[in-house]
Amino acid sequence: MYVREFSCEYSFDELSIRLCDRWETGLLLYGRAELTSAGADYEDEFYVSAIRLDGGARLARPNASNNAGGFESELFRRIAAVIEDDRTQAGRHAAEVFTIELEQSRQADHDQSHKIRQERNLEMLAPTH
Repeated sequence: MYVREFSCEYSFDELSIRLCDRWETGLLLYGRAELTSAGADYEDEFYVSAIRLDGGARLARPNASNNAGGFESELFRRIAAVIEDDRTQAGRHAAEVFTIELEQSRQADHDQSHKIRQERNLEMLAPTH
């Protein structure tokens, strides 16, 4: 069963990004990324839809209307590239968090729909006056 729109939060700390063709450890990032389901054709995959750094800065995913090529857009792209890449430690951890949260969401949805079906069945069996 596919959950239409699912997202969860992934916390990262000491995240390093690629800069000048190498991993830059002099610039470590701390914050939270919103992991959002990639769609029906990519059921268990995600993309980073938003980032909030621990200092309070909010980075929006660049798109046609906010793709000015500024520093914030580039920083978002670089952070998202690390988190979305299953070859990085942060990427593998993010994928694990997303999978666990998605499965818990599916289970909760299943449990809720099962409970609703049971209540409907009991209502149908109840004597009417």
